[in-house]
Amino acid sequence: MKKQNRSMKSKFTALENHFLNTFFSGIYISAKEFIEVAKQVGLDLTMNSRELLIKELLNKSDEKGSLEQTIALLNALVQQRVEKYNELSRDYPGANIPLAQLAQKANATKSLLSRETQRSPYEL
Repeated sequence: MKKQNRSMKSKFTALENHFLNTFFSGIYISAKEFIEVAKQVGLDLTMNSRELLIKELLNKSDEKGSLEQTIALLNALVQQRVEKYNELSRDYPGANIPLAQLAQKANATKSLLSRETQRSPYEL
C-alpha cells in the first residue's frame, strides 16, 4: 500500500496542473503530443489520460536524466502555439485581444517550464 501512495506523488504537481488547465497555460497539448515528446527522449508511454501522461513524462524524464531535453521539447510545442496565435492575430484582427491573451499565458508557461530546469541547491 505504501508503494502505491508513493507513486501517486510528484514533485512536478504545479507544472502538471498548469498544463492540464488551459485557462492558466493558454494552450492545449494533446495526449498524442505528450507521447511523441516521450518517444523523442526515449520513453515509451502508452495512451492514457493527459493527467497521467504528463505526470509520467516529467517524472520518468527526471529519473532518466532527460528532464532538460523534455522541457526543451515542451517549450518548442508552446512556442509553436504562440506563433500560431500571432499568425491568427494577423489574419483575424478582430480576434487580436483574446489571441494576445492566450499568447501571453503561453509565454508564461514557457517561463514556468524554464524555472523547472533550474534546480534549487536544497534539492541536490
